[in-house]
Amino acid sequence: MVVVFDLDDTLYDEVMFVKSGLREVANFLQDEKYYRFMIELFEREGSGTVFNKMIEKFDLNIPLQKLIEIYRFHKPNITLPPQSIELLEYAKKFKTALISDGHYIMQRNKFDALGLERFVDYPVFTDFYHTRKPECKPYEMVMRRYAEESRFVYISDNPKKDFIAPKMLGWIGIRYKNPVGIYKDIPNDTDYEVQSREAVIKLLRDLSNEK
Repeated sequence: MVVVFDLDDTLYDEVMFVKSGLREVANFLQDEKYYRFMIELFEREGSGTVFNKMIEKFDLNIPLQKLIEIYRFHKPNITLPPQSIELLEYAKKFKTALISDGHYIMQRNKFDALGLERFVDYPVFTDFYHTRKPECKPYEMVMRRYAEESRFVYISDNPKKDFIAPKMLGWIGIRYKNPVGIYKDIPNDTDYEVQSREAVIKLLRDLSNEK
């Protein structure tokens, strides 16, 4: 059996990355007031227009793209929660992979900051291969890598796009309904839904017929 993970809001809570990136931007601007403004706006409205509104409010003579690049490419201050470490340690008994959307450098920096090379044998960053979910290509890459295996399990938080290809390819889907994730209110559309990372371990035990 091959256990395949999503990254953001599955193995760690993406809000950690957002706060880390906003801190990096505030450090660049050298004033704590910018961090307070961005955090308050993010918690109220989400991250979509934080930089635009900050530039407008404070009349900053800085290109929007510069702030986006600082945020996107910084080395994030993020850590794996204990439940994810427990899950990843357990998953070592299987073949493991990761499929993650997003800018390659940004996702690679997250992967490295979380120390996931200790747990994940085959990471697939879709941007690097000019593909993205819900396309089948990244999932098929994992299947080719582990052609000797017949069962594939994908663990993710996002029912909007992440389980479309797995369903077509005959994979088992486990939706982790992250209580702080942006997709928490979207109905499940795959085989299983769990409310905690610990519950994923129990499911994997059941799926592998472990006594």
